[in-house]
Amino acid sequence: MKKLLLLLFISISFNASAADDLVEYMDNGLPKHYELLDGKTPIYIEFTDVIQGRYIVDVEWFPDWGLVPMFNGPANINFKLVDRDVKFTIKTDFFNIGNRMFSFPKYRINANTIANKEVIKMKYSDIANEPFAFGDMNFDGVKELVIANRKQGQRHHDAYEVYLIQEIEDTSYFNIMDLTDTLPYSNIDATTEFDSDNKTIQLYYSGGACSSSYETYKRVFSDYPLRDYKFELIHKIDYETWDEDGNDIPCTKYVYDVVDGKEILDEAKSGTVD
Repeated sequence: MKKLLLLLFISISFNASAADDLVEYMDNGLPKHYELLDGKTPIYIEFTDVIQGRYIVDVEWFPDWGLVPMFNGPANINFKLVDRDVKFTIKTDFFNIGNRMFSFPKYRINANTIANKEVIKMKYSDIANEPFAFGDMNFDGVKELVIANRKQGQRHHDAYEVYLIQEIEDTSYFNIMDLTDTLPYSNIDATTEFDSDNKTIQLYYSGGACSSSYETYKRVFSDYPLRDYKFELIHKIDYETWDEDGNDIPCTKYVYDVVDGKEILDEAKSGTVD
């Protein structure tokens, strides 16, 4: 019995090695089929689990092995409600599931997979670093769709696209509002801080040791929730090494309260810093 198991193990190992030997490699050591991952050739993914308990999702992804991080690329993310005939598609430029799906045997991709446009079926819950998620980004109790742009934020942090999902219960009304060009959503990245108690979002702008700044936005509510999703800038902090005339000065912190769009310097909290 032990000999039989040993022979079986050797056979499996040999076949796996033989399969690996069939893979062609480029001069840089990467599999040759990576050349097909040029940002124009699609890979089709279908998630087999229901996401957020209500969405069935599939993706048409155009990964580019030459980008940083590797395999960033455009994608069409298709959402469908499980309980209603409602569908919507989000187009994004920096979709990325990660290198694992190209090397992990369960989802191994090769030239045939790509050429034959095979649909790769996988569990969304298996992905360690989710390419999209749902979260309450404006403190109204309803979750927004958030799409990660890998390494596209300041200092190579992930940046995020936010989409407001507007729907009215017991109707077929279903609208997706793109908030990616609206402050503060347009500058949300991995450094952003959310305060659900005070209903504020703090944006951080990194400019070096004494050139950074912070902006705090507060949610403006409306009696009619589909009408007003604005945030107002209420607080600002700047760190600078020059004065209004352009003269060099010690690192100085300027704290402002913003009232009706006007910046009011808080002298008690401002001053030079170590």
